[in-house]
Amino acid sequence: MKRAIPLLLSAACMGRVQAPEKPTRPDPVAAIRAACAGRDPGPAPTRRLTRFEYDNTIRDLLGDASAPGKQLPPDEAALGFDNNAEARSVTEILADGYMKVAEQVARRAVEHLDTLVPCPPSLGCAESFVRTFGKRAWRRPLDARERTRMLRVFERGEDFATGIRLVVQTFLQAPQFLYRIERGTPVGTRVRLTPYEIATRLSYLLWASMPDEALLVAAADGKIETQEQIASQARRMLADPKALAQIKHFHDQWLDLDRIDEIHKDKKVVKGYKPELRELFRGETHAFLEQVMVRGDGSLTAMLTAPYSFMNAGLAKYHGLTGPAGEVFERVNLDPTQRAGLLTQAGLLSVLAKNNQTSPVERGKFVRERLLCTTPPPPPPNAEVKPPEPDPRLTTRERFAEHVEDVGCAKCHRMMDPIGFGFENYDAIGRWQAQENGKPIDNAGEVVDSDVAGEFHGAVELAHKLAQSRDVRSCVVKNWFRYGFGRSEEPADSCTMEALGKSFEGSGLSVRELLVALTQTEAFLWRRAR
Repeated sequence: MKRAIPLLLSAACMGRVQAPEKPTRPDPVAAIRAACAGRDPGPAPTRRLTRFEYDNTIRDLLGDASAPGKQLPPDEAALGFDNNAEARSVTEILADGYMKVAEQVARRAVEHLDTLVPCPPSLGCAESFVRTFGKRAWRRPLDARERTRMLRVFERGEDFATGIRLVVQTFLQAPQFLYRIERGTPVGTRVRLTPYEIATRLSYLLWASMPDEALLVAAADGKIETQEQIASQARRMLADPKALAQIKHFHDQWLDLDRIDEIHKDKKVVKGYKPELRELFRGETHAFLEQVMVRGDGSLTAMLTAPYSFMNAGLAKYHGLTGPAGEVFERVNLDPTQRAGLLTQAGLLSVLAKNNQTSPVERGKFVRERLLCTTPPPPPPNAEVKPPEPDPRLTTRERFAEHVEDVGCAKCHRMMDPIGFGFENYDAIGRWQAQENGKPIDNAGEVVDSDVAGEFHGAVELAHKLAQSRDVRSCVVKNWFRYGFGRSEEPADSCTMEALGKSFEGSGLSVRELLVALTQTEAFLWRRAR
């Protein structure tokens, strides 16, 4: 076990005249190519694979879809994401886990030896395997010394299969596999990434996995060096189902959807809840994201305001709607006065509620932090953080009135509660309600300290309000930057952030095009010299 720790840390055409075509929208990423050229690209911390990335890489490298990374300790999170490089330390438990998982994966791999090594067992076959498998595992060709060392590992095996198993095991424990190591080519105070390093950045940004054969061939042939070539590869990759998995993973963390598994409700108070609903909640949101991001226009506007969602028979029955008859999630048009996009889906609304009541504070805080990127001030040291208990004589708004009356609480809760009250038409598990305790729901709300400050009525009106917000657009850009680069933005990134924002606007708020734009930035193409 001890041997794994230093290993981990060492690391003009002719034809008929036709009517003029409608003008096409200019390429939203073109301006980025010149906007910040030559600027400081900002830091580029060495990034270790997350469990999600590890599992995807093992699947694409060896065809092993058993998700072995789930055996590893949970990833530390920072700034809302599990891939922030500054939060990812290596403990002895993690190092030991990498060793054990590599042994298991290698053992399963050689059970299909003919597929893994499609040549007659021999030293020459082993040499070929080291060269080809090593290039895929380490995302670049091995040099002569590395190949020699791996062949020595092979020779320790008592037979061909054992030797190959040891080689696979060693490849998977090496820093070159577990970390995205970038040496690049120094150019003054900056370092230009190599084609293979660009290929790796592309694959983990868009797929959370290793480069495919097309990327590796493009790197070898020098066809992934210009920004136009990189953008072309990015668009190809975004059409692959693996990109959808990455997009879902981002939204699960950014929008707290990964907490759906943690939903627990007091069945005595919240009637109709059952644990099986969690899978239905997740299915709805993921099917919705697939529609918007893959089959739709991929826009933030659709994500926030679409008057439809996806349901199967179970979820439609839960909402009291006429819908699909089977288990497959199908598109369902909803009442546009009651539902709009992600914000009114049952999974998110359930997450942002207590086990026995709704929570205007959590729902308002979510909008402030996750969509407006503003953090309310912390509560005073002596503040009572427990919500008022349900009272059959009062509505939630009436019970929470003390937050805005108490001087110590008012400043903070003024930023959250008025937003949260706009969600009161949805109970603790996201069902529509027009009354509470026999009283009509008052869904009047207000946004303060924002470019869309003002009153609104209900979550649907709020969603349309947020879809027009420059603050929300900026927040989306900021979160994709943080997720894509595994770090927080800093002053050196000001030009990049501004260029990304303009590109996002120019694309019609297309999240797919925002991802392409990320690949055109100095922060993606270069790293700061250490």
